[in-house]
Amino acid sequence: MADSADAIHGIAAYLGVKCGKVTYDGNEKIPVMKGKTGTRKGFSTIVKHLARAAENHKLIGVSAPEQAVVDQWLEYKTCQLDRCTTKNDLSPVLQDLNSYLIDKVYFLNHQLSIIDLALYYGLHNTLASLTFFEKQKYINLSRWFDNIQQDQSIRQSFQRVQFSKTKLYSGSAH
Repeated sequence: MADSADAIHGIAAYLGVKCGKVTYDGNEKIPVMKGKTGTRKGFSTIVKHLARAAENHKLIGVSAPEQAVVDQWLEYKTCQLDRCTTKNDLSPVLQDLNSYLIDKVYFLNHQLSIIDLALYYGLHNTLASLTFFEKQKYINLSRWFDNIQQDQSIRQSFQRVQFSKTKLYSGSAH
């Protein structure tokens, strides 16, 4: 699984805000960010603070129901995805995400949210390591991930994950 600090730094870079040093507190490896405006503890608290600092409130939901969905998925990432230590642990989590995305483009309504960013950075190494066959088992998750990675400002320096064995276009003239 991706390090929470990597996800936090990726989100900060996407939002164009400075991110303080991220360390970990205790055996639970709870991320702690120290900055000029104080100390923030916990992945959800930190990434929502970064969105507010960027004045991008749409990413964390504008209504109470949207904010509840954001909180739910950020907690899911922290309590389920981040605690996976083996491929066997990861399989039901990937299946949950795949099932949720069956009729959705993004996790929150029809717009990019902090959930999409957090899960993109949290899943990048995992999806990059899956075989093409395994990616096909999670076709909705793969579709969502491929959509998110098309935005260079999100992908940044992360390697593009391939989802097709066959290159459809080489970029050169025939």
